Amino acid sequence: MLQEILVLVKGYPHREEFYVIGRCVPANRNRVNANNYTTVCMSIYEQHSLFNGLMEIKNRNRLSSDKKSDKKNGLPIKKFMLFTCFVIVGFVLVTGCTTPTIRGTKTTASPSPTITPSVQATTPEVTLSLVPVLTQNTSEIKKGILNVSIGEYIGVLPVFLDNKIAGNVSMNKPLNMTTNVGRHSVRICVDDLCNNQDVMVLSSSPAMADFGDWLKKEIVVGPLVVSIGGYNAELQVIMDNVTVGNVSQGKPLNLMVREGNHTINVCVGILCVNETVEVKFAKPVTIDFGDRLKKVAEFSKPTVRILDYRQVGSKVVVDLEFINPAKNDLAMTTIVQCAYSYIDPQTKWRKGSSKQVTVTRSVKAGNRSKLSSDIWLDGGRSYIIEIPQILNTTY
Repeated sequence: MLQEILVLVKGYPHREEFYVIGRCVPANRNRVNANNYTTVCMSIYEQHSLFNGLMEIKNRNRLSSDKKSDKKNGLPIKKFMLFTCFVIVGFVLVTGCTTPTIRGTKTTASPSPTITPSVQATTPEVTLSLVPVLTQNTSEIKKGILNVSIGEYIGVLPVFLDNKIAGNVSMNKPLNMTTNVGRHSVRICVDDLCNNQDVMVLSSSPAMADFGDWLKKEIVVGPLVVSIGGYNAELQVIMDNVTVGNVSQGKPLNLMVREGNHTINVCVGILCVNETVEVKFAKPVTIDFGDRLKKVAEFSKPTVRILDYRQVGSKVVVDLEFINPAKNDLAMTTIVQCAYSYIDPQTKWRKGSSKQVTVTRSVKAGNRSKLSSDIWLDGGRSYIIEIPQILNTTY
């Protein structure tokens, strides 16, 4: 331990003082002023503590003086260090981005350590599902055609596609529809009895679902005969709102229909006759609509007929009836001719001649209209007329 230490402390706390730290005997611990020095006698531990405290004060004063000199001389140390770090980081980034990497070359640098991840990767579960096939335009889904038929089964049946109603199918009207490419389920039902078929719809060719054979095996049917007797026409037969065939004079229609009650209609234009029948297995049922059709629809086609005629001097009055049994309103045109004879005033001989008249009438569907027309005779006197005739009718 130093026996005597002379320390100059500036401004501690308010003036400059010199302290002499020395070893003193324990009996002499009082302060003694000599030659403007302050001699402090203390133990070794107290000397160490005081010396360390004085040196810390000296270091503080030195740092304070350095900061003042930095402010006077130029850039602060902190700002200089920050600028230096910025330049170094920029240089490192530019060097890393511009360093080329050539595939297939070997580097001479020491190999970097291999880091093995501690987290184990799990394999995700894969679920297979049917998705629509997309074309080059991802917004367009490929389509295909599906045809559903029921063979010779008589009736109208609903068609379900993937448990959704898609339309109706009948004997003469198969259901044609366009749907997404892929596998689909098609179902039809007769009352509580249903049948399903799985079909694959492709864009290259139509897919078919025919339930005709299943209906023949599973549905019980009975015979039904429909005729129109001596009525001169060829008419459609409608059963349960479905056209099942044609019937004409001398050619009845033979059907095999599902057991149960059915309504049969035969129409001439909009004029119809109907009857409800019960069909049973192996028990033929026959319906004849001939007499009823003659009462309801005397004419099966649009017709113009002469109801009456009369002669008044040189004029012939013809009463006409326009009959329209069709489903649409018609403008009907007819040509009426009346043959007659007369006495020529010059030769006094009787000669023959004829006159024609064209008549047009608008007639609503399923209605009749009456009209009188005049035919004027000329050539002489003493006219004798024959029965007027209708030459032609158009509509």
